[in-house]
Amino acid sequence: SPTVSASIGIGAEFIGKVAVADGKEVAAAAIQCAAEAEGLLANAERVKAVTPLCVGVGATSASFALLVPVLIEALGIGSNAQLCTELYLLCPLVGILSAAVSSLALEETISYCSRAISVGNRRFAKSGLVSRTWLSASEQIQKNSNRSSLRWRSFAISVLPAPILGALVPGTLPTKTIVVSALAAAQSAYFLAQAERTLARATDAVALKARSAAVCDTYANQGARSAAILPFTSALSAFCAAATAAIVELPWLESLAAMGGGGSVVAQALLVSIFPTLSSLFAAAASVSKARCEVDAEAAVQAASTLALEYETIEGKSANTGLLGWLGGDGRDEKDPVLRPWRGVAELIRLTAQSGWKTFVPRVRNVMRPLLFGIRRMAITRWLLRKRNKDNDEDAGNNSAEGPPQTDAVPGIA
Repeated sequence: SPTVSASIGIGAEFIGKVAVADGKEVAAAAIQCAAEAEGLLANAERVKAVTPLCVGVGATSASFALLVPVLIEALGIGSNAQLCTELYLLCPLVGILSAAVSSLALEETISYCSRAISVGNRRFAKSGLVSRTWLSASEQIQKNSNRSSLRWRSFAISVLPAPILGALVPGTLPTKTIVVSALAAAQSAYFLAQAERTLARATDAVALKARSAAVCDTYANQGARSAAILPFTSALSAFCAAATAAIVELPWLESLAAMGGGGSVVAQALLVSIFPTLSSLFAAAASVSKARCEVDAEAAVQAASTLALEYETIEGKSANTGLLGWLGGDGRDEKDPVLRPWRGVAELIRLTAQSGWKTFVPRVRNVMRPLLFGIRRMAITRWLLRKRNKDNDEDAGNNSAEGPPQTDAVPGIA
């Protein structure tokens, strides 16, 4: 029995340590995945940083486009047609260039954010789900080519609309330049809003990955704590087995039997059974600790599997990067666990209105309560006064109908 208990303890130590090692390795991979997502998100932030600058430059060029006619008139260079034309075209050119740079920054931001969102999807996905995202070499090449072509198309789309619309607008050259500069500034602002929307989704996705990695690491450390006592229980089981063997081999039992009496029998029973009993208890404790290690390791694996949540990507066929996607999508990504910026803003507005209403109603109630009480008091007072006047009028009418009161004549004194 002690030998079997020692074997159970040692086996529990082996299984528990293997489970802890598995959990630690999974946690390390999850932390590495979260760190990669953080790095990609940092790259997206770095690329997006130029977009506010482009918006400021575009807004400044639109403002200066309004001042160019005044500047030409103040400098008295209206007779120089070439210089006037160059001054008129300078602000639209700067605005269109800012819009183009914003467009390129947006595409680069979308690329980094897509990678940050999708990192770890295949790494931690189940075997049955990998086939959904599997791409052959030719498909990957085609996807990269489409991505590059999309960048150039976006660059062309960001450059051409403002000049075309400016040329179609009726009016003089100053009017057309003002329209072109304003449209370019609006394009830059639109690209900034789209970049912020994309970055918000990526930030939320990276936060989810970091949280999953932290939970996975927590379970792995909890398993390590549970496994810390396993070597001690194994050593105790081995000690009990050795002690039992020593009791059997050494002449302690014969010595106690030679003493005779009932006490010797009890002493022999205790000496023979104490170490096997303790060994069984230690083996049971090791089994419980081993079960804890296995549960914590499985919890770490399940926590790491949340890194492979299936959600809509920013790129690809399921993405909505146009105006429809910017406004919230077409409803195909209802199960998307990542932040939906427009829905998030609407939810915040709803919570703000609800909180404001809950704060406003008690205040209005506190203000209106004395006012309503005063109005009610005035109404009751007026009703009482009116009733009193009515009663007085009725008494006066009754007295006039009865005539003057009769008085007894007082005889004169002779």
